[in-house]
Amino acid sequence: MIKNLNYILILLTIFILVAIGVIFIYGSSYSWVQSLQFANWRQTVTYQNYVSDMNVAVLPLSVALVILLGLCVPKRIFNGVALLQSMAALLVVSVLVVLVYGLKPGIGFLLITAVLIQAVVIGMTLVGSKRLSYEVNGFYLQIGSAVLHLGFILFVFDFVLLGESTLHLTVYWVSTVLISVGMILSFYSGEISRLAEERVSRR
Repeated sequence: MIKNLNYILILLTIFILVAIGVIFIYGSSYSWVQSLQFANWRQTVTYQNYVSDMNVAVLPLSVALVILLGLCVPKRIFNGVALLQSMAALLVVSVLVVLVYGLKPGIGFLLITAVLIQAVVIGMTLVGSKRLSYEVNGFYLQIGSAVLHLGFILFVFDFVLLGESTLHLTVYWVSTVLISVGMILSFYSGEISRLAEERVSRR
């Protein structure tokens, strides 16, 4: 079970992202068709019902995605039984926060914890810690993966919790920059590594 945990988490994440994508495509297509038929589509009661139905459809998937993101982060630091224990503890505390304060604070706690852990992972990666567990080798590939995950967690945090907040655009652009940098470091790690080695050899 522990051996296949990473594979299971990846499959579940892909499934949820595909499901969210299908709902968005359907919702966008439906709204577009309705806007062609009704000039004041956004001012109708039907539109308000459509928005409510879309929120109801996406909310469980968003919560599941948040849980998966929160549970994926500790696997960089913990292994074996310690990984399962840390994931269980994080999930239990998040559920307790939901029961006491509500769904949004519980989701916020899980995501903020994931952000803090991922920031620690990035710091440990930068100093070359041997404690970390990566499925890939190479400094730039590892740091790219860590930055990409942090950006994605922040993006979900913004998407789920900050839609009406004044911090929405700030967090959105920070997550966008992190995702972009992470993708560049991940996809071009070989080229970046060669350039770094050439620069050092010229000194």
